[in-house]
Amino acid sequence: MKRTLSILLLGTALLAAPGAASAASYGAGAGLEPPAVVYGTSHVEAVLSDALSRVITVGRLQMDLDTRSIELRAPQGAGGLSVENLYYNPVQGRFAAEIVVTNTQPTVRLPVAGRAFGVVQVPVLARRVVPGDVIGPPDIDWQDVRADQTSSDTAATDAQLIGMTPKRGVPTNQPVRLRDLQSPRMVDKGALVTITLATESISLTTQGKALQDGGRGEVIRVVNTQSNRIVEATVAGPNMVAVAKPGFATK
Repeated sequence: MKRTLSILLLGTALLAAPGAASAASYGAGAGLEPPAVVYGTSHVEAVLSDALSRVITVGRLQMDLDTRSIELRAPQGAGGLSVENLYYNPVQGRFAAEIVVTNTQPTVRLPVAGRAFGVVQVPVLARRVVPGDVIGPPDIDWQDVRADQTSSDTAATDAQLIGMTPKRGVPTNQPVRLRDLQSPRMVDKGALVTITLATESISLTTQGKALQDGGRGEVIRVVNTQSNRIVEATVAGPNMVAVAKPGFATK
């Protein structure tokens, strides 16, 4: 019985010895440095995104670091991360900065660089649409593009495309320039048209002949076949034009 108890006590002591020795040496200090504070790529990207968003104000920020894997070590008790000496070139879309660990002596710094730009979603043509074809919802897709590669002439909503037709070939999956679109032709040059004049007090119609092609909303020149006067009128529908007021005509 005593022999069995001795063996059990010895086994328990052997199992506990490594952990106990390790704990004792760590607790005593034994010259070991405390564990470092480690900051990874996600920490650096977070503070950089915050700093760059104050510089890049149009669109959704997209950022790519030149170095994909970052491990920044600082002594125990160090503070958070901050960004200093940020430089951004909007033409090249390049940035450079220093990531600083606060509350460190000497100050822990890490130079970083990469690309950053604002991104916006714009409607694009998902298939080839030729002049004369009317653009509809199934023809439209959405694509992310750099904000600095768009302008006031770039279609920003699908409403600017639907119901329009290209003046010439428009590339698919590319931002669409508004200048390359037009309303579908509703009046052909040489066609007979109905000219209408409507005011609060009168409503008149007469026949005319189109001197130009025109789509809805476009102003074209037509000749009144009864008076032989040339007037400027707005295309209102298929072979229908409207003049704004009496006397809006030229010889």
